[in-house]
Amino acid sequence: MIVIRLLIVVLLVAVGALGLAWLFTGNRKYLGTLLRVLRFALVVGLISALLFVVERVVLR
Repeated sequence: MIVIRLLIVVLLVAVGALGLAWLFTGNRKYLGTLLRVLRFALVVGLISALLFVVERVVLR
């Protein structure tokens, strides 16, 4: 559980840093990277949630 919390903190720091870098520089490269990080986090989160549900159903 602590690993998941640490990964969430790392994700929030990365999103914040990329967002600030984009705001200060105006370079769209940072915005593209930010969107890629968010998309990756969403996919990993959905896969993890599905695995959790499958585990709960199988072990029921």
